Amino acid sequence: MIYVVFGPTASKKSDLAIKLKERLTNSYIVNFDSFQVYKELDKGSAKPVKEELAKGYYLLYDFLPLSENNDVATFQELGRNVIKNYIKDNDLIFVGGTGLYIKAILFNYIFDKEEVKMPLDYKKDKTNLDLYNELLTLDKEDALKIGINNRKRLLRSLFINEVHNKSKSEINNNKKDELLYNDVKFIYIKPDREILYETINKRVDKMIESGLIDEVKYLFKKYDKSSNGLKAIGYKEFIPYLENKVSIEETIELIKKNTRNYAKRQYTFFNNQFNSVKDKTLVYKDVNEALIDLDNIIK
Repeated sequence: MIYVVFGPTASKKSDLAIKLKERLTNSYIVNFDSFQVYKELDKGSAKPVKEELAKGYYLLYDFLPLSENNDVATFQELGRNVIKNYIKDNDLIFVGGTGLYIKAILFNYIFDKEEVKMPLDYKKDKTNLDLYNELLTLDKEDALKIGINNRKRLLRSLFINEVHNKSKSEINNNKKDELLYNDVKFIYIKPDREILYETINKRVDKMIESGLIDEVKYLFKKYDKSSNGLKAIGYKEFIPYLENKVSIEETIELIKKNTRNYAKRQYTFFNNQFNSVKDKTLVYKDVNEALIDLDNIIK
């Protein structure tokens, strides 16, 4: 059986995954968070601590150098290989917050290799509004999903259109909601937004207390600030601080704000992209509610 525990950041998904693992003797916990794959992002990525990862039943965590690229097409291949190699004799508990990654693994998404090779300076002279308006004319469906603030996804969608002379929606819409595996159960942790935002703020404070600032200083001395792994929320916001342009208080508030905004985008994705599997999805307002219903989840 494949279990998929998903929800916005700071919704304590990993706590549920661990409890599921305790009940499912032959099982593995598989990550689908785009930044928990990176080595050395310990304090700010909320991945399991080293001692926990050393237990041997965690997959796709903490394996990629910060300088290397992590894209959805590559992760799709990694995730499907995990299923191929482990599912025969084990349950798999996928957990994470990068919705497109789990959709790419479990559903009939097709990625061409050209999509991975977008030039770093692609449309660098265009504003987000320029990109959004251009995409509206080419692929209105995808533009409305992405919105004006997510520059990376706007660029990707425009690049796909340019390479294939076909919109991303045209490429994906045919079978993107076709689930490739039979025995899959989805568990959606969907907290009240105001409660979640308060949890996010507290979690950022705990990260700071645990030594995030020292970790950031070390990583930015060791690696170039353009390294892919350092583009994660909780790390990229420190660049102005390290350049003595803003205070640490302003930096912390920016991390909280960006994390809350990321959670908003996750809500939108999860609420819209899993409609085809509603009959396979259990929805809970928090992890405690899910734990009470654990017998039902694993039956």
